[in-house]
Amino acid sequence: MNHNKRVFYFDALRAMAIMGIVFCHASVFFLTFGVDNADFYSVAFFNCLRDFSIPVFVMLSGALLLNRNESFKAFFKKRLSRLLVPFLFWALVYIIYSHNYTFSNICNIIFGHSGGLGVTFWFVWMIMLMYLGIFIINKLINRTGESIIYVLTVLSLAYFIIVKLGFSPYPDRIVYFASFIVYIIIGYFIAHHDLVGSRVNGKHLALLGLAVSVALYFYYILGFVVPRSQLSGRLICLGYFTPLLLILSVNVFIFFKYSDRTGMMERISKSRLGEIITLISKYSFGIYLVHYLIIDIIKVNFLAYIHHYNSFVEILLLFSTTLIVSLAVLFVLDRIPFINRFSGTH
Repeated sequence: MNHNKRVFYFDALRAMAIMGIVFCHASVFFLTFGVDNADFYSVAFFNCLRDFSIPVFVMLSGALLLNRNESFKAFFKKRLSRLLVPFLFWALVYIIYSHNYTFSNICNIIFGHSGGLGVTFWFVWMIMLMYLGIFIINKLINRTGESIIYVLTVLSLAYFIIVKLGFSPYPDRIVYFASFIVYIIIGYFIAHHDLVGSRVNGKHLALLGLAVSVALYFYYILGFVVPRSQLSGRLICLGYFTPLLLILSVNVFIFFKYSDRTGMMERISKSRLGEIITLISKYSFGIYLVHYLIIDIIKVNFLAYIHHYNSFVEILLLFSTTLIVSLAVLFVLDRIPFINRFSGTH
């Protein structure tokens, strides 16, 4: 594949993934109403969209960055500058907004510790570690040939079996972050290998991927998340490294990939909807960095004073408002010289 050619179904996957993450964080506020009421079904549905959106984000990195022959300097200079510059800017904004300049709060925000305002920033540190893993794998591919991908894919799948058997493969944060390399490898394998060829109609594969994804997601919500959460009195979700979420994430990726083969993605890309998808994809990293702050501002200044009536509708409204405001902020920043470096697109 020509790495310089923009692939629309990658944009569609990226847009879907960032919207899933925004939906998740928009729903968190409504967990305060408890897990035993009827509204919890809506909260669980939107909150758990993140559970396959994060793996899809990581799989896209593998699809786009594996099997490249670049020097250490070229590989990291381009990617780390685009990652670190906007991250440090928005981390500073979060610190100022928090009005808490203690060392512990600053560290909590910058390092994305759970429960803090910068809780989403863990993803940045994970991606930086993934870049190192991608560079090492690329050098391995350059030395041994692309066939090594088959071996790495098998090892990656075995990793999920190890987790399922109850072993603890990530005793600390760094090892946990490093575990995402399995999604990097699997993402590249799915995107660049077509094991069925022309024997199976692309439309049938797309429909199968969609059907399996929908079925698995509803099973996950209704058969696991809701009953387990109501039993324990708090939200219970599966970890990213479980077979169910792997299969769900892979099927979502397959749906988009083979929808592209049918020509559906090309038709969408030429429409107004395609322009919106491309815009959301372009600003996806910036949206990731800024959306949690916008949600917090809305929660503190508006939601806390509005009478609650329906979580489903309120989550949709909060999601829509957050996405639109995030895009507007980033769109404006992107048009100011020097400041545009903080939008996450440069």
